[in-house]
Amino acid sequence: MTATDALTGSRIRERRVMAGQKQAELARQIGISASYLNLIEHNRRRIGGKLLLDIAGALGVEPQALTVGAEAALIATLREAADEAGLSGPEADRADEFAGRFPGWADVLAGTRQRVTALEQTVEALTDRLAHDPYLAASMHELLTTAAAIRSTAAILNENKALEPEWRNRFHANINEDSQRLSDSAQALVAHLDADEGVATRPVRRRKRSRRF
Repeated sequence: MTATDALTGSRIRERRVMAGQKQAELARQIGISASYLNLIEHNRRRIGGKLLLDIAGALGVEPQALTVGAEAALIATLREAADEAGLSGPEADRADEFAGRFPGWADVLAGTRQRVTALEQTVEALTDRLAHDPYLAASMHELLTTAAAIRSTAAILNENKALEPEWRNRFHANINEDSQRLSDSAQALVAHLDADEGVATRPVRRRKRSRRF
């Protein structure tokens, strides 16, 4: 019996304990003796077919959650996580034991590792696109520049309470113009990100700024 074969019984035992079922109770539900179920849970009997389906049904889980294939994929993910974390020595070789004894925690760890990997790939793709998409890079620059202009004008209005009405009106007009430009740029950027591939090289449309000072 291989290491992954042995894990099926361990997972059945762990799932039963998690469900709060007694060994005798589960054995009665599936129509076998408690002693035979004990042998299964201690990995001394192979299991498959209808008996595996019956046990999965009694435990309220999918049969795949108890099978060797699921265990093998889970163990592979755990070993990859250990390798990426630099885990070495005896601990690094106990992924199969961990998956068998604590399947719930193993699933959590494996799922977290997969989500982190997916997020890293997303960040890498976005970084690469920002570096190679001239429209996207120019649009980001436009957004940041416009936001900085609005912030600067707002600061002038806030810090100079005694501005002449004419100048105050000019600054208000500038904020209104830059706000509209910021809105237009943001909408264009969203449309660009939602569009099909092939529009990445279109030029950035900038509103002509007519500063009033």
